[in-house]
Amino acid sequence: MKLIALATALLSAGSALGFAPAPMGANRVATSMSAAADELYIDQERRNIMNLILVGSAGVTIAGLGLPYIYFFLPPSAGGGGGGVT
Repeated sequence: MKLIALATALLSAGSALGFAPAPMGANRVATSMSAAADELYIDQERRNIMNLILVGSAGVTIAGLGLPYIYFFLPPSAGGGGGGVT
């Protein structure tokens, strides 16, 4: 058990070092704000599509989690009287 804990700690420490920020130096390129603002403009059609994707994925997630929860509290319906006899 201690071996597994040690291996997990070493792996998590090693993966955390992979996301260290790059050192800041003098070789950074300055970008003009006017050029960046023109390139990053998102028109209304793209915003609507992104909102539809967001609402659709949230709706599927909520329905996938919520409907089984609601169905748990509904009483079973009065089905046929066959009792599994074929």
